[in-house]
Amino acid sequence: MSRLEDIKHKVLNGERINETESLNLFREGNLYDLGFLADYIRKKMHPGPFVPYVIDRNINYTDICISACKFCAFYKAPEDPDGTVISFEELEQKITETKRLRGTQILLQGGLHPDKPLEFYEEMLGFIKKSSIHIHGFSPPEIC
Repeated sequence: MSRLEDIKHKVLNGERINETESLNLFREGNLYDLGFLADYIRKKMHPGPFVPYVIDRNINYTDICISACKFCAFYKAPEDPDGTVISFEELEQKITETKRLRGTQILLQGGLHPDKPLEFYEEMLGFIKKSSIHIHGFSPPEIC
């Protein structure tokens, strides 16, 4: 039996695969193999005819950024007078709209603002947390 067949056998028997096996499946399997196994697990976890998903909304808390990535059409340089930072009032409005549409999560993202201290982010997250909506936030550069 090949490594790929061993991995398939393990998944179909309800066993978890490890990191090495995951990489082998990615490298040696084809899209059909991966799709078949993923759908098999999905049907075990959610046997009904519907697949669950998350309704979310992107909220950009600032467009002011020092990174100036070449692919980004969103950012404003720190000295640009058109740069913005979201107010709590606007943030609350966007969250309320999201919840009204049965959204359960926001994707919080923004530029790398050079003048905002850690307390700005702590206050913003605390404010959002009061609304009982899940936060999926910050890219690695934002965290750094």
